Amino acid sequence: MSAFTLSASHAVAKTAGLRAKTQAGSSVRRAVTTKAAVKVGDKAPDFALMGEGFEVTKLSDLKGSKVVLAFFPGAFSGDADGGCQCQLQALQSIAKTDGVKVLGICKDQPFVMGAWKQVQGIDCLSDWSLKTCEAYVGTLDFGEFLDGLDVSTDFKGYMASRRGCVVLDEDQKVIYSWNGMPDQLPDTTEIQAALGIGKTDFA
Repeated sequence: MSAFTLSASHAVAKTAGLRAKTQAGSSVRRAVTTKAAVKVGDKAPDFALMGEGFEVTKLSDLKGSKVVLAFFPGAFSGDADGGCQCQLQALQSIAKTDGVKVLGICKDQPFVMGAWKQVQGIDCLSDWSLKTCEAYVGTLDFGEFLDGLDVSTDFKGYMASRRGCVVLDEDQKVIYSWNGMPDQLPDTTEIQAALGIGKTDFA
């Protein structure tokens, strides 16, 4: 089974379950506070982040292999039809069947990343300072975003990663970059095309 088998349900940049509420109030869009985001052709910024068991993963140690970096606001958020769970599940086959290294990255603690890895089957890393998230896809006031949807109360000020996906080639150059809001998801077929796997010609 190739990675393409999962792409049918995630083929377009789907929106998560929060979409209806987002459309009701555009103020949540102002929660974005992006300062930086890599572009195709850029050299990938190196990082050393902790994951399960506080084990450190260095990007430089993965040179020579293609890598998919999946950035998300928070673990255990969303569901199978939208949000962070959906985002990572769409990449499971790319990691397991096609053998591409996939790393999930968000602000949550290494303790949480260990439990999240067990659920998703993908290595997940803690970027507590948000420096790596900022460099790759930017950050947003996730608390303000949720407050604006009447999901949370007085949560403004809680910063998190924007949702995003970055694909690196064997030389750690950026060959695909996408970032969006928490209620958006990247196009899995675009990720597959960047990796050179799956069906990309629908003619």
